[in-house]
Amino acid sequence: MFTIHDGEIVCKEKYGSSTRQRLYVRPPEQANMVVLDESKADEYTLFKRIFLPHGYPDSVSSDYITYQIWDTAQAFCSTITGILATQEVLRGVGVGDTTATPLAATVTWVLKDGCGHIGKIIFAYSHGVYLDAYSKKWRLYADTLNDAAMCIELALPVFKNYTTIVLCVSTMMKAIVGVAGGATRSAMTQHHAIRGNLADVSAKDSAQETAVNLIASIAALLIISVFGNSLAIFITMIMLHITFNYLAVRAVCLRTFNEPRFLQIIETYLKDEVIANPCRVNQNEPIILYHLGPIVLDKKLCGFSIKMGHSIKKIIKRHPRAQYIKTVQDIYRMKKYILLPYMQSRKIYVILRDSATINDVLCAYFHAVLFGISICAINDYSLPIYRNSESSERPFSQICRTLHHAAWTKEPMQQAVGKFTHEPTSDLMMFLNDIVEKEWVVLSEGLKQTGWDLTKHLLVIDEWRICTSTIVAKLISEDTVAAPRISSKLITFLDLRGKALSDSSQDKAYTIEPEKQATTEPINSSTEGEDSSGYVPIEPTNTSAIPEHKSTDKTNKPEIQDDSTD
Repeated sequence: MFTIHDGEIVCKEKYGSSTRQRLYVRPPEQANMVVLDESKADEYTLFKRIFLPHGYPDSVSSDYITYQIWDTAQAFCSTITGILATQEVLRGVGVGDTTATPLAATVTWVLKDGCGHIGKIIFAYSHGVYLDAYSKKWRLYADTLNDAAMCIELALPVFKNYTTIVLCVSTMMKAIVGVAGGATRSAMTQHHAIRGNLADVSAKDSAQETAVNLIASIAALLIISVFGNSLAIFITMIMLHITFNYLAVRAVCLRTFNEPRFLQIIETYLKDEVIANPCRVNQNEPIILYHLGPIVLDKKLCGFSIKMGHSIKKIIKRHPRAQYIKTVQDIYRMKKYILLPYMQSRKIYVILRDSATINDVLCAYFHAVLFGISICAINDYSLPIYRNSESSERPFSQICRTLHHAAWTKEPMQQAVGKFTHEPTSDLMMFLNDIVEKEWVVLSEGLKQTGWDLTKHLLVIDEWRICTSTIVAKLISEDTVAAPRISSKLITFLDLRGKALSDSSQDKAYTIEPEKQATTEPINSSTEGEDSSGYVPIEPTNTSAIPEHKSTDKTNKPEIQDDSTD
């Protein structure tokens, strides 16, 4: 407590993040307190209470208001185009036509509604699993499909003899819009509600939309009264509607990983040694055509499509022998997942154990990307990841180049598939296990510091799991594995950062030797003073040795982009 003028301030309080403050003052020689409002109430307080969630802006995410502005604008345009199209629908079912009968209009209406119900069921069955993972895309697709349906309805006078069929098609399209739009709106609302106030945010969003629809309806009536059913106005509103929708979904900054966002993080981490913040990744996330043609993101990055949670049955066609599955299981005995490459179709199947957690799923995807890049490296298949914006070669690119020249990393395929003539050996798989064990710890910690949410994910995963209770781990016999020359030191490409090889060694070939201990002992069982990171020293094929790297610098971490700049 302190004294101000002629009174003593007993307590002070403020209302959220607003400028509203109250002082509780005890005047001199009085026992009771008086209340002083230090600032007047915000002139927009009533508007906020009606249309914005309680506690705004602290109760919602930082991208809420930008998204709502563009969403409100697109809702205004959508209402106007909907009213213009409804006029033609009513004409199509017989309103104003003296020759039309109530029975014919009723039959047409029932048929179109029935087609809409069927469309909802089919779409929910076929695409329901993708609506969470790609909520931005389907939010945009839904509104675009709605505009296409209204264009069809506007063209009803051209198809007078096929009114019922045209209405059935447009209603089915609108039914799909209802499922996709409603589901993705829920996903967006869940993202914006950061205080567990999902119902409040949803209710205020409904209030905003209702008010906008009311204003847009009045504007549409004025347009029809003055200009009639103007095609120019309809096309203008359609174009504005799609534009506002794109700006709305682009404004959303999701902090959970779906496939495009996670692949972008992995690419920048491996290529530029940078962990990008969520807003920057969301700005660069492809929304419209991310999965078509040469823009297939997983194949573009690692040369393979990654399929998660599938059954081992998918790979039995390539390796039907039980010994192969047993060998792979033994290689991944310390992991809660198994990676099975299918060279013919260039797919990597991630087989999950029933005890796999969210962290294991994200680690498995990261592991699969590295596995695909390594397979491309041993087959001399060019990938953009091998190049970066700087002239110096990154440590991971050095590792890939070395894997290509090493003999123990590959074995000939029985039947070549394009440029892929070699398969990865068990030694290479164990070598990558050690790499991932070290690198994922560094990457996951950096992601948490940058603001990413690793408590959940939006990767599309099937439901097949390996039952761990029936698995008995076996060690690979030393006689069955051609163990290469053993090295005693382990390093990671993080330890190599900033320590470029000498100029005289750039033109030489290098061999990576796997650590023998990795085939029989857990990764974390190293003794004190021994580097257990998972990379093995890179030695020239001639007898000259590379100086030992004993990095103890704990600050040697990838660069993290500051989220405050976005």
